[in-house]
Amino acid sequence: MEHPEDKVDDLVATGADLMTEGDYHAAAARFGRATELDPGMADAWNGLGTAYERLERRDDALACYARASAIAPESFDGWFNLGNSLAETDVSGAANAYERALAANPADPRAWFNLGFARARSGELEAALAAYRESLRYRPDDPSTWYNIANILLDASRIAEAIACYQQALALDPHDFDVWNNMGNCWTREGDLGEAIRCYARAASLRPDAAPAWNNLGNTWSRLGALDRAVACFREAIRLEKETAGFYLGRAVALARIGSLNDALRDLLKALELNPTLGATLASIRPLRPLLGAPALREMTRVPASP
Repeated sequence: MEHPEDKVDDLVATGADLMTEGDYHAAAARFGRATELDPGMADAWNGLGTAYERLERRDDALACYARASAIAPESFDGWFNLGNSLAETDVSGAANAYERALAANPADPRAWFNLGFARARSGELEAALAAYRESLRYRPDDPSTWYNIANILLDASRIAEAIACYQQALALDPHDFDVWNNMGNCWTREGDLGEAIRCYARAASLRPDAAPAWNNLGNTWSRLGALDRAVACFREAIRLEKETAGFYLGRAVALARIGSLNDALRDLLKALELNPTLGATLASIRPLRPLLGAPALREMTRVPASP
């Protein structure tokens, strides 16, 4: 004779198999039936929540994870899943859930990583760094953790530390566009424009369709006085993203410095069309001052002609 608990175990196992196969509707049906037969089985509620998440039934998933956590408050899975489900809408609730998960399993690097992410989103940067560093204790070869630590350090103007962490990330994954691009930003802030060029160029080689990398190259070549190279990089950025005002402004400055004032004016007018608020800054950009008396520009910005 079949016992109900045996049937529940079979339903949960079948549900897990169906999740692996990607049949989330069928999996939800199995897990749901298991919760009906045994409402006190945390694994069934966790499984049902996971199936609902895949089906984009977020509120139902949250309710399932909360039920699982209430049934087994000492269990890692329920709290961890609850934290993941809350992460986009309730950062504080997600952080609390991850902490409860870590109380159950303090050696899980995923929970420490996610806690770090939640703390960073809520502006608790030192707490985020501490959580990420705990994650590294158990998973030191994860480039994403090094990258996230570096980003926090960069935002805090701890540039040398940020560079060291980006370098750790690149040692583990040398093909990460974002790491190369952000390390270029670090070297720019350090004033080492040669290293910045090297990093931005590597980023652009990894993702030639990424307009910001070309824009960064354009700005850096411009600062180095390599204006033809700067114009070429801005041209590529504009080809990829035609509606970004800053790209046109950067090229306008480079063209004005070369002496191509008509082309510079054309780009400047386009930048102002895309972002009229730039007009308030033009008088402070020395290479653009010869253009400020142009009738078309004065009409658009009401900027007084330079003396």
